[in-house]
Formats: sequence, structure tokens, C-alpha cells
Amino acid sequence: MITVPEGLMERLLETQPAPPGMDSREIARRAIEFDGPPRIPYSFMVPMKTDFFETAVLEWLERGQEKPESDPGMGDVRYDEWGVGWEVTTRWWDHSFYHPLCDLGELDGYRFPGVADPERFTWMVPHLERAREAGKYVAAHNPIGMFERMRHLLGFEELMIAPYTQPDGLEALLDRLTDLTIASMDQWVRIGPVDAFMSAEDWGLQTQLQMKIDTFREFYKSRYARIVAAAHERGMHYIWHNCGFITDMIPDMIEIGVDVVQLDQP
Repeated sequence: MITVPEGLMERLLETQPAPPGMDSREIARRAIEFDGPPRIPYSFMVPMKTDFFETAVLEWLERGQEKPESDPGMGDVRYDEWGVGWEVTTRWWDHSFYHPLCDLGELDGYRFPGVADPERFTWMVPHLERAREAGKYVAAHNPIGMFERMRHLLGFEELMIAPYTQPDGLEALLDRLTDLTIASMDQWVRIGPVDAFMSAEDWGLQTQLQMKIDTFREFYKSRYARIVAAAHERGMHYIWHNCGFITDMIPDMIEIGVDVVQLDQP
């Protein structure tokens, strides 16, 4: 169980302006479904003013409260539960250097972590209850993040050439991660209700996608379509945080039913 600073919860749960009989959740729903919202829903971090309750914020807190045996320094090495080796940078993101599935022939013997185990989600229950009572639109985070996870499991270079050198293994791994993603949705439904399933997976570089759009369509699109459909079947919107120059991808995202594209850096 993590400790969530009460001051942070107060700011996350602060009531935002709404017409009589309406709350943040309804405003966000109406905006997403093109149903005449009275204003644009928003999520500002500084100062914190938001219609949304994003469980990812609590997930980041949980990571920050994990106590290493000693304070990591520049160049120190750690391994996560996926078996990925990281070199500590002391910045926002460390640098992955060991990729356990660079050879996808190892997939059959690879042991996936229990990222969809019930105990990983149950601690969120009281926080979700408070968010619902406060009338917030609850966006549950995706603990897998398929494309981001692939980059760490294979390494960037190997991920880029895998469609040509290891296509069967690539498809098998994508199927496993898709199944895990949907299993995690079921856990949110179990402790919910939640309003949306939100994934952070950046596909763009500064001037183009990270791969040809045809490659995305051949290997990835049908898997994302399954995930989006699963969210809708469970009564959730699908929100995709996707930074970079993703113009070529947006028609495909619309086609598979993505409800919201969230861009910090378009």
C-alpha cells in the first residue's frame, strides 16, 4: 500500500465548475461522445485543475515510494520484473541496455510478470471510490503499454528489423501482450467502474512515424483493434496518449475506434 499525500488527493479531487446537475465526469463523457458538452473538459497540472482522475498518477507515486537498498547513482544497473536491464541516468528515464527478447526464439521459455494479477489493482479501490464520489472522470492506466514494452523487450534496433527478420516471433509476442492488456482491463472492471482505459505509447518521431505505416498496419493494427474493442465491450472509452508526428496514423486510429488522442507534443 502506498501513501498518497492528502494535499495531492485534495487537488486531484477538487470540484471543477459545472452547470447544475452536472459534474466533471458527465462533461468529459459528453465531449468524448460529441453529445453537447457545456464546456471543454480539461486537465491542467500547474496549477492542478482537472476533470479527470488518472490512476497513472498513483502508479507513479507507487514507483517513487519503492525503496532501493541504496540510492542509485549515475551508471548503476538495475533489472525490472520483465528482465530488462537498465542503466541509471538520474533523470526522468533510465536507459535500457539488456533486452531479454531480442531473440524472439526465446519467447516460449520467457516468463511474463504478473502484471494483471488482482493484488496489483486492489489497493486502488479506496482511491477510485473517492474519485467517483467527487464526480471525476476516471481514466485507468494501461500497465503494459504494448509498443513501449516491445521497445524494451527487444531493443529499438531489433524491434525495427523484427518484421523482416523475426516476423512470426513478433506476431506471437504481440498476441501475448494483447492478451495481457485485455486481462488488465478485466481487473479494472472488477474494482471499477472506470470510465476509460488510457495507454501511453508514443509512435512518432519529430517528422515521421518510427516505422512505415504499412508495417504498423500489417503487424500492430489488428492487435490494437482487439484492445480498443475490448475496452468498448467493457463499457470504457479508449484514450491513447501518442506523441510525435503521427499524422499518418490518425486515420487508422479513428478506424479502429480510438475515442481520444492525447498529444503532449504533436
